Amino acid sequence: MKRLPPTHAFLARQMRALSTRLGATLPRVRKRADDEAIHDMRVALRRLRVVLKVARPIFGRFHVDAIRASFTRVHRASGALRDEEVLRETLADLHIASAELDAWMARRAAREEVLHGIVLERLRAGDLRNPMRMLRALLALPVAPKRRRTLASFARKVVSRARADVDNGRDANPADALALHELRIAYKRLRYTTEIFRDALPLDISALAHSSERFQKRLGEIHDLDVAHVVISRARNIDDVRSQVLHAIARARVAKVELYLQEMRPAPQRRAPLRMARR
Repeated sequence: MKRLPPTHAFLARQMRALSTRLGATLPRVRKRADDEAIHDMRVALRRLRVVLKVARPIFGRFHVDAIRASFTRVHRASGALRDEEVLRETLADLHIASAELDAWMARRAAREEVLHGIVLERLRAGDLRNPMRMLRALLALPVAPKRRRTLASFARKVVSRARADVDNGRDANPADALALHELRIAYKRLRYTTEIFRDALPLDISALAHSSERFQKRLGEIHDLDVAHVVISRARNIDDVRSQVLHAIARARVAKVELYLQEMRPAPQRRAPLRMARR
């Protein structure tokens, strides 16, 4: 059986790797090198915030929460920009030909540029550089013996709590957009937590990462449509096409919900073939 490192060493390695991964996204964000740059930066931030939250009992709540709060500010600042990108992609997938809608989308594109400038300004101001420096300093300090934990049992407890959050929301009404959104977040947390501790978990528990990723994706598609519905409902200067767009969003949501519910249903149990009794 593979020998596991101490929990504090394991978590420190995870945080250093995620910090490096986050840093690698920043040149792409600054240069707008590709459409996934902001998304990848946000994923790295989200994963790092999850690890930091898990690490509170090991590295101390006060210092961990101070670093986590700094990362959260950047995550929120980039959220509005990412929402614009997702809205553009969601509406494009509806394939609605309308000069009125195209003009409205062009105005939204100008807003996207402004939001990108705000994110760049935050990066130039050191909103990520400072917490990354604080994180390096924290990881360089020794961990008090009383805070040390056995990795296998620590990992099981963390994943168990994340799984309980999913179980508590699994029966959410598909018509309840907020409940589905909260369930999506719970699946995301379970996925990230399981992936973080994959090497310290039994195979049956680490397998939760795959199913959590699938359900997170399905619920994310529904959430994107729900957000688009709210935005289009409130939008100005699209009176002639608004109803068409809302109907298209509703149809797409019905299809996405049905796909999600199909995947949620347990697989039918296969019956063993009947055998002829020997005479």
